[in-house]
Amino acid sequence: MCEKVDEPESTAIAVVTKTDDKRKAFSLRRSCSAVNGSNHHFTWWSMTKSLIILFTIFIFILIFLPSSTYSTSSDIGQKKVRRSFPSSLPSKQKPNVTILMMFPDIDRFIPNLKSLLIVYDYVVHRYQIEKWLHINLQAKDSNCSISLAPHKLVSAMLSNIPDVVFGPFCDLAVAPVARLLHFQNIPLITMGAVSNEFTLQRQTMYSTLFRFGYRTDELGSLIVKLLQYYKWSFVKFLYEDTPKPWHECQVLLRPIAHTFASNQIRSDNRKITNNDIKDNFKSIFIDFISNNASVSLWCVSPRTFRSAILAANKLGFVNGEYVFIYLDTVLTQENTDEKSLAVRQPWFNPNETISEVNENARRAFETVLFVRQRLYTGEQFRRFAADVVEFARDTNRTKQLTHESKSSIRIGTDETNFYDAVVTYFKALKMHYENHFIQQTADDDEKIIYPSLDAHTFKSMICNRSISGTNRNITLNHICDRIDIGYTVYDLNPDNGELEAVVAYPAEPFSSENKQLQWLNESRLIYFIDKNASFIPDTPRCGFNNIKCPKKTLIPIWGWIIISLSSIIVLLLIVGFVLYRRAKFEAELKAMQWLIKWEDLTTRTLLHNGVATPSFNKLSSSVKRSSVSSYRSTDSESGGQAKQTFTKTAVYKSSVVALKRFHKGKLETTRALQLEVKAMQDLTHDHIARFIGICTDPKHQYIVTEYCPKGSLQDILENDEIKLDTMFKHSIMHDIVKGMQHIHNSQIGSHGNLKSSNCVVDSRFICKITDFGLPTLRSNNNKDSSPGVDRDYTYFRNRLWTAPELLRDGNVPAAGTIKGDVYSFGIILQEIEIRNGPFYLRDQELEPSAIVENVKSGSLLRPSIEAGECNSEIVHLMKRCWSEDPNERPDFTDIRQVMRRINKDGESGNILDNLLKRMEQYANNLEGLVEERTSDYLAEKKKAEELLYQLLPATVAAQLMTGQPVTAESFECVTIYFSDIVGFTKLSSESTPFQVVDLLNDLYSVFDAVTENYDVYKVETIGDAYMVVSGLPTRNGDLHAREIARLSLALLNGVINFRIRHRPDTQLLLRIGIHSGPCVAGVVGLKMPRYCLFGDTVNTASRMESNGKALRIHISSSTTEILQKLGNFELKFRGDIEMKGKGKQRTYWLLGEKDGLSAQHSLANWNDETVDEH
Repeated sequence: MCEKVDEPESTAIAVVTKTDDKRKAFSLRRSCSAVNGSNHHFTWWSMTKSLIILFTIFIFILIFLPSSTYSTSSDIGQKKVRRSFPSSLPSKQKPNVTILMMFPDIDRFIPNLKSLLIVYDYVVHRYQIEKWLHINLQAKDSNCSISLAPHKLVSAMLSNIPDVVFGPFCDLAVAPVARLLHFQNIPLITMGAVSNEFTLQRQTMYSTLFRFGYRTDELGSLIVKLLQYYKWSFVKFLYEDTPKPWHECQVLLRPIAHTFASNQIRSDNRKITNNDIKDNFKSIFIDFISNNASVSLWCVSPRTFRSAILAANKLGFVNGEYVFIYLDTVLTQENTDEKSLAVRQPWFNPNETISEVNENARRAFETVLFVRQRLYTGEQFRRFAADVVEFARDTNRTKQLTHESKSSIRIGTDETNFYDAVVTYFKALKMHYENHFIQQTADDDEKIIYPSLDAHTFKSMICNRSISGTNRNITLNHICDRIDIGYTVYDLNPDNGELEAVVAYPAEPFSSENKQLQWLNESRLIYFIDKNASFIPDTPRCGFNNIKCPKKTLIPIWGWIIISLSSIIVLLLIVGFVLYRRAKFEAELKAMQWLIKWEDLTTRTLLHNGVATPSFNKLSSSVKRSSVSSYRSTDSESGGQAKQTFTKTAVYKSSVVALKRFHKGKLETTRALQLEVKAMQDLTHDHIARFIGICTDPKHQYIVTEYCPKGSLQDILENDEIKLDTMFKHSIMHDIVKGMQHIHNSQIGSHGNLKSSNCVVDSRFICKITDFGLPTLRSNNNKDSSPGVDRDYTYFRNRLWTAPELLRDGNVPAAGTIKGDVYSFGIILQEIEIRNGPFYLRDQELEPSAIVENVKSGSLLRPSIEAGECNSEIVHLMKRCWSEDPNERPDFTDIRQVMRRINKDGESGNILDNLLKRMEQYANNLEGLVEERTSDYLAEKKKAEELLYQLLPATVAAQLMTGQPVTAESFECVTIYFSDIVGFTKLSSESTPFQVVDLLNDLYSVFDAVTENYDVYKVETIGDAYMVVSGLPTRNGDLHAREIARLSLALLNGVINFRIRHRPDTQLLLRIGIHSGPCVAGVVGLKMPRYCLFGDTVNTASRMESNGKALRIHISSSTTEILQKLGNFELKFRGDIEMKGKGKQRTYWLLGEKDGLSAQHSLANWNDETVDEH
């Protein structure tokens, strides 16, 4: 029966000793602490401190309890009888024996308590022990703990004092248990206790100890013999904490180091940590081994050792000058059999996926010597192991094990040694009972007494003897330590990659001092590397760290100097180039050459017929002042009128440029803006409009780009007079794709506002992308906050090209997204193919706002495309581009591949080249020459026409250009406007001539811009006087009075808001006079022809101005009658005014126009006193 009890930490214990039939007991209070022994290091000092309490307990036991002794006769109330010696035990009464097994009951310990119980049951079953013996078996978990093991022993002794104790394994647990049993004379049989301390103090402290495992003193002796044979005097010892707490390498360290020291062999040791393993053992080999030793002794796990040898191979230590001795003293269950792969080829890892690693390990292991216990071999051992495994799977005891544990049960060295120990004990016990049992008769009652087999008796029976074992005889020396195990040195055979036994350290004789190494095969020497059997010297040929062999270089010192200098120069050049590029980049950012002053932009003022005409004052002063207006496309050759307005333009450095307005208030040139501009400057492509610069004037903020005279793609598509064939359409598509692909591959990344109006066509019919980049400037341009229906319509129409995910996103970046650009391109494809505007719906008429809301809601509303209406590949490409899921849309690289297949004919050149190919059979070189001459003629003609239009009215100039004579013409009624500046003489005297010129030029530039909006003709300006007439040379009925009246109100408003540059606080005082009446007009002069007015009406208008007041509009009674007839004007009677040469004239003030121009600056807001002050 096996009792397995886990006692609490504190309990009352009773120790009982057998004397005849009586038991004496006493109780003691004690407290034990069970600590996991796997985390303790083996030191006698720590062990002694832990046993102080238990040692005190056993002092009391010795005092109050006698030892378990038996005599051959007894006189205690019984009749003296004779001792008999039967050949077998009496069958009437079985002897009782109490066996205590103390082993770790943890699965990770191999072997553990469960596996050894199976071996024990196998012995009892095989030898039929229970037929002649009644066994009381107790099994305790020692856990390899220095405190828990003696606690378990005392707890067991409370219930029944054991006759024998098997275990523990680890030295930390064996030491206190052996000390306690030493006083009780109870045998302690273990496979542990490997330390030399148990040998040195056997008689004083461990007299009842029986060791059936290997011992470190024998192992140390073998290593010393091996080192002496090769004359190695310095050894490095490396160890780690192995998973087996009873095989801690620290236990081996002390006795082996002691053996080294006693034999004049120097040694040093180091513990391998996790950091060393993570560092791939670099510090171990470079800092520890290579400094002063060529021989190293390793006590580590097989996996760690294999990794270390592979690291040594990489670091160059597998070179025939270093040797590694591996202490493989405790074999695992898997490698007990000498025929197993782990025993024959320890370098091989079956789980290694890279075969080269195993090959490297094989070669590296040629420098390794394996020291192993003498293995169990032969058919007898294999049959025994198989029987135990089969028994384990059948016996009920394995119910405590899992199915996985049952299938993995194997018999190793420790299990075999334990089997031999149990068998030896039972044989000695039977022999002892057969020879020493006592028969007693009392009152006709016969009783048999079996004396206990104490430690001293057991020692006398087995010490200095050889006993039959599992596979060989068990030999114990004079202190009952098993010495038949022996050791063998293995070396790797380079031919087959398997370990071969080369040196044996025999078990006999008993004294290790007389033992010598035995070479198993005289012809088989140890191969250290590449079949090199020579001795490895104690010091490498070049010394440690190659101190004796300085590196020889093929290049002389001066060569290295040249190479070093060259390398430094090249490095400096590279660094210098990088710094230069960086400095150049920063200099370009700081230079800000992209900044354009508003004064450098000469913008064009356009008439309704599309001809650009600068003001007369601008030509006379040569001062660059202008206002920006819409530039309309014209076709002078065909005589067609302008129909598309596509951009604002100006002249910059003699080139026409396009202007794009932005609104940022006060613009700061931050580094982010500079980087954005630099990216735009670096972006050059045939299908991208070139970026020129930015005008940052607060009142005139424009992005200046290349001007393309053919207008936008939207203008071309909406002009029905322009016929586009299939090749033309495909070429435009292809141009857009190439431009967008370049933008997406650049630093800019995406367009963000791609639509047909942002695709412009230059004079060579090449389509280019514009209006992208510079997100800092464009961030506010997409926000339309002005109210009104027109704004709503424009707002939603501009978003017909916007992708649905961007419509739903409230925080769309100014640069947009790549997939959003693809969607926009899909809408443009539909525009080009169908030419019915963006987002054409065949059967529905929806406002842009409704279309945008449908797309935004995810309704999959898309433009209408009929089957067969256009190229099927184009239709498929459209649908892919406007897919609802952005991830399903192609990128422009894929789109370009599709367009190449579609536009095969246009891939090799642009549209103009293809058009010229059709006409080259008619024109060839002559066409180019005629075109050049015609272009020069038209340019000169245009200049002359522009000059004539600036000097004369359009109708008069047209008559002169057609060769018709221009005669004076009488007009029945016209309205003449005169104005001057009150106080101009004083202001001129207080200003410099240049300031006066600037003042008049600024003022009349404003006047000229205003007059362009009315049906009037500016006759002349003399000084501060300004003369305008309406009703000639083109008659307009009575509307001339209305035009002049409206012009006067507008000019008065303009003067009120006008500021003088050099005197911004001074208000200009404009005085206006108006009169209506008949006059005669005609051209005077030939070299400098002028259109002049004659008649009393001119003089009267001048008198109206001179008799007027500042900031007032003074009109005559004739003008008043016409305005009253037309209605809608606010007039105020002034009175009868005396005029030179006219007498008294009834005059009026013009205050404003009802529901027209506000009269906020007219007489209605100026009382008489205020006006008189001015």
